[in-house]
Amino acid sequence: MALRNTLIADLYFRVVNKFIVPQLVHFSISPNQITISGLILALFVPVGFYLHPAVGFFVMGLSAMTDSLDGLIARNQAKESSFGAFLDSSLDRASDFFYLMGFWVLFWDQDAFILASAIIFLNLLCTFMISYLKAKADVLNCTCNVGLLERGLRTVYLLVWALVLSILPEYVNGILWVGLVLYALLAFLTVFQRINQIHCNLKHPLT
Repeated sequence: MALRNTLIADLYFRVVNKFIVPQLVHFSISPNQITISGLILALFVPVGFYLHPAVGFFVMGLSAMTDSLDGLIARNQAKESSFGAFLDSSLDRASDFFYLMGFWVLFWDQDAFILASAIIFLNLLCTFMISYLKAKADVLNCTCNVGLLERGLRTVYLLVWALVLSILPEYVNGILWVGLVLYALLAFLTVFQRINQIHCNLKHPLT
């Protein structure tokens, strides 16, 4: 399920293309500079969450928005390249790591910190697997477009989770655990769906 194919995404990209992309092009900011800027912002997401969930939400939102701009800038400047796509995909994985580390920070004072840490790292594993399976499927020339937690929806999920934590501080413990466990279930389901789809497309048993 790709977020980019929804009406909300279409509206978002229309607004960005009209008001933000022209400004970036005017100042001759390159796609790769945008990509690296998104990662730099992601580095500060755990710090933001340490200060307050609202700060984490804001920094993550800036990073995610920046990450959505590099492809638009590349097309606008006719600078699309294989290296740019490689850099974007690679740094996205690093950003995924720092986004989840932001939520991990919020579990530091929890009694069940070790359990939370185990689930966080399981979520990281599943997150990286989701992306790896898609990349491997592309190499094998098979379809791999199933699962709720593709990158766009995954980022939206984390933003919504952070926003709810920000506006309902009195329920922070429950929201933390519900968000964490739900992410784990959706991520694991997405991994399973992608492996199953690749298996079906390749038409040979898993080994």
